[in-house]
Formats: sequence, C-alpha cells, structure tokens
Amino acid sequence: MSAASDSQDTKRDSAGRGKKPLLRALAGLLTGLLVALFVVTFVVTTVGISGRSMVPTLQPGERALVPKYETWLHRLGIGSFGRGDIVYFRPPPNPYTPTRTVPLLGVEYRPFYIKRIVGLGGESVAFRNGRVYGGELLAEPYTAPVTTLSIEPVTVPPDHVYVLGDNRMPLGSVDSRRFGPVPRERIAGRAALVVWPLFTREKGRWRWNVRAL
Repeated sequence: MSAASDSQDTKRDSAGRGKKPLLRALAGLLTGLLVALFVVTFVVTTVGISGRSMVPTLQPGERALVPKYETWLHRLGIGSFGRGDIVYFRPPPNPYTPTRTVPLLGVEYRPFYIKRIVGLGGESVAFRNGRVYGGELLAEPYTAPVTTLSIEPVTVPPDHVYVLGDNRMPLGSVDSRRFGPVPRERIAGRAALVVWPLFTREKGRWRWNVRAL
C-alpha cells in the first residue's frame, strides 16, 4: 500500500510540475497582451499610411507615431486638436468612403482616414484659386496650391473640424470637400512623428527619414 501510494503521489507531483511552466507561460502571455493593449490605447501607437492623399508630407508605406494620451487628455477637456494638426479619424457616413468587410467575420467597417485640420468650429472655410481661407489666408508651406480650385465658403459647425489632404491635385484626396466637417469625437489621434522607414532613398542617396510632423 505504501509503495503504491508513493508511486501515485510521485505521478501527481510530476504532472503538477509539468503544468506549472505552461500556466506561467500563459500568464506571461496574457500579461504581455494586456500591457500592449494598455499602451496602444492610452499611451502611444502607430498608424500606417496608404494612398497618396497626404503627399508630399506623408508617403505611402510610412508609419506615423500617434501619442494616444493626447486624445484622452482632450476628451477630459485638457487642450484640443488645432489647425495644422494631422489627425486620423473615422469619417462620417457618406457615399465617398465605402465600407469594408472583415474577412471571415463579415463585419462591415469604415476605414480610418488621415488628413490635416484647416478649419475649426464656428469658422468659415473658403477656397479661392487653390488657396484656403479660414477668415484669412492660411499659410500652407507643406502643399502646392491648385490654382483651379475655388469653392464657396463652408461654415464649420461647433465641435467639428474641416480637414483636407495635403495632395490638392484633382482627385488627390477624399476629405471634407466630399464628406463635410468631421465631429471632434471621431478623431482618434494626432500623427506627431514619422518613425518608419528609418531611411529612404532619394535621388540616388539614402537619407534619414524619421521626422516630426
């Protein structure tokens, strides 16, 4: 009886020791996922750039760093996104930004856009000969004006922003000219820094690509 009992206890101890490393690994993995989720939700994340609507400021394939803590501070009433900020957001429902479907799940969603704020709530935004006026002419050294562009003034509602892509060529950007002003609550963050790729080739030479926006 004693020998059989000892044998059974040994088996149980061996099985218990075998489970502990697996449990520790699972606990470590779960902790890592929770920490990562906390960081990208409340601290900082990155967004990938696709399309050419923000050329020349942002190029397709680049990744921009977004300080998410700014967004949460703004939602608490501390500061706000302002004119000139490059923000990413979910556009309001409209026929120009069709929905996409998540593979296998069949869930439809509207992809995020990244554009520059040129008008704030209560302002009248107008376009004359390719220039943007928000009450007065805006200095926009980051883009070349398209002289054929002229649009009647648009009044931006309170708690909304008017956004444009830096690519002002015809059909260069789907922005507030198509889907109207964007509610501030739809802004998910501000692109502050290009962090990838680290280097880019230009005119046959490599140059450092990390830069503030």
